[in-house]
Amino acid sequence: MDEYRGKMYKKELDGVSILVAEDDIGVVSLLRSFFEQNGATVWVEESGKYVVERVNALQPDIIILDVVMPYVDGVTALARLRSSGNTTPAIMLTDKSTVDDKVSGLDCGADDYMTKPFSTKELLARVKTVLRRMVEVEKGVVEDTISIGLIEINPLTREIHNVDGSLVQFTKTEFDLLHYLAKKKTQVIAHSSLLHDVLGYNGAVETKALVMHIANMRKKMAKHSLSSIKIETVAGVGYKLVEASVNTVAHLHT
Repeated sequence: MDEYRGKMYKKELDGVSILVAEDDIGVVSLLRSFFEQNGATVWVEESGKYVVERVNALQPDIIILDVVMPYVDGVTALARLRSSGNTTPAIMLTDKSTVDDKVSGLDCGADDYMTKPFSTKELLARVKTVLRRMVEVEKGVVEDTISIGLIEINPLTREIHNVDGSLVQFTKTEFDLLHYLAKKKTQVIAHSSLLHDVLGYNGAVETKALVMHIANMRKKMAKHSLSSIKIETVAGVGYKLVEASVNTVAHLHT
């Protein structure tokens, strides 16, 4: 993806390579045509069984991965890829619409998801956002460690440490959201600000992607006993990150 970094091109994805893991011929045809028209190199894999092998062989810049595929589903395939240490960005496509289905995709290491049917223009915007975040991390565009409640958020290592020293695993997008909220702790952050500043969406975009990320973050915070902080919903406005009271934290740890 070297040609993508920091240069201007006539086509929006010049120099970008994409692996489309999808078994629906119609969707494959649509995505291949659309991405190639925008300058990308596109490879296709029709079975989740071979996703890890293909990613390692081709080394694409980003993966577009369907959840439902033959032999091995997309969630399992991505989980295997992440467990091998591969951090290639991935956007999941799904016909499913429940919170649990989408959260499971994000929890296994997906950077984003889209529900079918989807807009190719919105998918393009999300691809560009994910790639831009990756480039910023590689370039070391980072800030100082933030302490809030009893946790530390380190943007350089992209690690979250709990009071007991344990490391809490968040996806790249989840980390970016938590870091953004922590920088503006106690402030109410509008949905539109999080969508634009963190997720990189422009214009009037549905907030469901943001809601899914927040839901997944809350589950992980509960699982890892991050009781010293909580993400509060401000109805009709957005979210804010607040510190729990000392008494509340003490009670939860007794």
